Amino acid sequence: MLRPTQSAIVFVQQLGRGLRKTSGKEYLTVIDFIGNYQNNYLIPVALYGDASYSKDRLRKLMATGSMEIPGASSINFDRIAKEEIFRAIDSANMQMKKDLDADYDLLKFKLGHIPRMMDFIHHGSRDPMLYVRYSKSYFNYLTLRESSLIGKIDEKGRKLLEFFSLHIANGKRYEELFVLDLLLKVGPITEESLIKKSRSCPYIKELDSTTLYSVIINVNFLFMRENQGGKQIPLQEKYDIRCLDPVMIKDEKKFTLAPVLTGYLKNPVFKEFFIDQLDYAKHQFIQDYKPERDFDGFLLYRKYARKDVFRILGWEQNPVAQNVGGYMIAKDKNDCAIFVNYHKEEDISSTTKYEDQFITPEIFQWMSKSRRRMNSKDVTDIRNYKKHNMRLPLFLKKHNDEGLEFYYMGDVEPLIDKFEEQEMETDQGKSVSVVKMLVKLKKPVNHEMYEYIIEK
Repeated sequence: MLRPTQSAIVFVQQLGRGLRKTSGKEYLTVIDFIGNYQNNYLIPVALYGDASYSKDRLRKLMATGSMEIPGASSINFDRIAKEEIFRAIDSANMQMKKDLDADYDLLKFKLGHIPRMMDFIHHGSRDPMLYVRYSKSYFNYLTLRESSLIGKIDEKGRKLLEFFSLHIANGKRYEELFVLDLLLKVGPITEESLIKKSRSCPYIKELDSTTLYSVIINVNFLFMRENQGGKQIPLQEKYDIRCLDPVMIKDEKKFTLAPVLTGYLKNPVFKEFFIDQLDYAKHQFIQDYKPERDFDGFLLYRKYARKDVFRILGWEQNPVAQNVGGYMIAKDKNDCAIFVNYHKEEDISSTTKYEDQFITPEIFQWMSKSRRRMNSKDVTDIRNYKKHNMRLPLFLKKHNDEGLEFYYMGDVEPLIDKFEEQEMETDQGKSVSVVKMLVKLKKPVNHEMYEYIIEK
C-alpha cells in the first residue's frame, strides 16, 4: 500500500481490494508503508474497526497487537511504525468541533432524532465523553447544535449536570453510580439495606461504611473544589448543589435524593440527560471491569486522573495539584499515591529530572521530591509503611503528551534497605539532596504494558 490517504474509510476500501476471494487464493499479506501517512492514528481505527476515537482504547489495541483481531489474521508493526502511530495518537486532537459535528450529524441522520450518549455506544460511534470534555456536558454541546434545547435547563441545573458528568459519572468508580441508580429506582433506603444490596452487585467488592462516606462526599460535591475569593471551597458551597441527603426516619438512618436534585428531575429534559450520563458511566465501567484486575477500587492498567485517584482512596477533598507533585501522603498515613511521568521532557528544571525507571517488570526505581534526606518526614513515613499500614499505589504515564491521566500499575512495597541519599544539580549549578528508592510491585507488570511504557 503506497497511496497515502487521510481517510479510514478509503484505507479499508484499499485493503478490501486485496481481500477479494478467488480460487487458489488462501491468504493475503499486506505491506503498508505508513511513513507517508500523516494521521497514523487512523490505522488502528481502520484495522480494528474501533470508531470511538478514544485515545486510551487505540493505545490498548496497538499494545495488544493481534489479540483483538478476529479469526486467523495477525498484524505486526515494526518498531518505528509503532512509535509513529503512538506519536500520532498522542498528538491528535480527538475533540475538534468539525469532527464532533460530523459524527453527530451522521448518527442523527441514521437515527432520525437527536442522539443521546448511549446511542453513540449502541451504534459503535465516537466515544460520547469527547463531547462532554469539549462542552463540560453533553447537554451543553447539544445547545450549540439544537436550538430547541436552548433554555430548557437553567444555569444552576446546567452546573449540576456539568459537575455530575465530569467528576462523578465519568466511569472511574461504580459505587456512586450504584447508589444514585438505586435511589432513583427505589427511593429512600436505609444504610443497612444499601450495603446489603451492594453485596449482590458484581462490580462492587465491598460497600462498607467508610466507602459509603466517601461516596456521599463525592455525590454531594464536597470533594471537588473551586476558587472563590482566594480560597478553595467545595462546589456544594459555591453553587448550592448536592445529590443526596442522609436523614433520620423512625430512628433509622436513611438516604434520599436531595431536594435540589429531585426538583430538577421533575424537568423531563434534565432527567433524560442526567440518566443518560449515568447509564453511560455504568456502561464504561462495566466494559472495562474484570474481577481479577480489581485491586481495592483500581483496575489494573486503567487510566485515572489525580482527582479520581484521591476520591477512590477516600480523601475528603481533592488536594491542590501543585501540592501533590509526584506523590502525596494522606494525613492519616493510610496511603501514598505515586504519580510518575516516565519519559520526561528535556526542558524541565534539573530538580524535577528524577531518575524514575523500571529496573525489571517487578522492581521500580523511584525518587523522592528534591531537598529530601533520609530523615525527612515523608521519606521516614514511607520507610515505616508497615507500621502505618500504608498503601502505595503506583500510577504512570509514558509522557506528558498522554494528557492528565495515569495508568494504574499496581500497589508497591518499598525495599527499605535499598533507600539511598543522593545529590542532584540545580539549574544554577548548586546541589540539592534527594532520596533514591526501590519499590517492588505486588504483581509484575505484564509484557505489553512494560514494553509500551519503557519504549521512547
